[in-house]
Amino acid sequence: MSRRWVAGLAAHGAVISLAVLFFLPFVWMVGTAVKPENEIFVYPPRWIPSVWQWGNFAAAWVKAPFARFFFNSVVVTASITAIQLATAALASYAFARLRFPGKGLLFLAYLSIMMIPSQVTLIPNFITLKNLGLLNTYGALILPFAATGFGTFLIRQQFLSIPQELFDAAHIDGAGHLRILREICLPLAKPAFATFGLLTTMWHWNDFFWPLIVTSSVEMRTLPLALVVFTHSEQGTSWNLLMAAGIFTALPIVLLFLAAQRYFVQGIARAGLKG
Repeated sequence: MSRRWVAGLAAHGAVISLAVLFFLPFVWMVGTAVKPENEIFVYPPRWIPSVWQWGNFAAAWVKAPFARFFFNSVVVTASITAIQLATAALASYAFARLRFPGKGLLFLAYLSIMMIPSQVTLIPNFITLKNLGLLNTYGALILPFAATGFGTFLIRQQFLSIPQELFDAAHIDGAGHLRILREICLPLAKPAFATFGLLTTMWHWNDFFWPLIVTSSVEMRTLPLALVVFTHSEQGTSWNLLMAAGIFTALPIVLLFLAAQRYFVQGIARAGLKG
């Protein structure tokens, strides 16, 4: 038995152990979601319930207007992702392929957005939205996130890795910048767009603080805020219903990641190939 084989076996064992460790909370979450309430805190703990109460999912769905919350989350998350992909694509192309005075300095200033904590801009953004009369609207939930420094950096790196010969051939054929962006850059940068789109969707689907600040009516709340319903009731926290609601809140992101994981890995791997 070679030392390399032993080292490989130990590495795989460590990775599998960590995977199981990280997966256990999700198993417990699913088990709790279908348990009767009197089995949640029994000792020793029961991973498998004696009675599978699938009705907990329906009970959780009707305990609050989850259809409206789900609709709001889809509208807000999809709008932010689409706008950020569009603005990041245009800005990335300009920084990667156009020549203009002060480009390096402007790009550095653009990246400085990532260094500013969101808490610093919280009050100015809130006051601006209040003066514009946009509080408790979709505009308040979407517009502050229309531009992104991280997405611009990630996609710009992908654009820089595209061979210059393709751009030269396109210019010879008479293609303009928008056509080059649409027919050359976008198809070849799919991994970067999928990576950024997935991360953006995940961040804003799970965002709790900003919707809490700028919305005041139940009709404008998103899914993360809806989970609070199960912790503020006269009967106390309904843990099985809370876990059931957590599952159908997290499930769309899990399915999206499984569908886009190939592009996600490629986008992360290629992000720093060329600067």
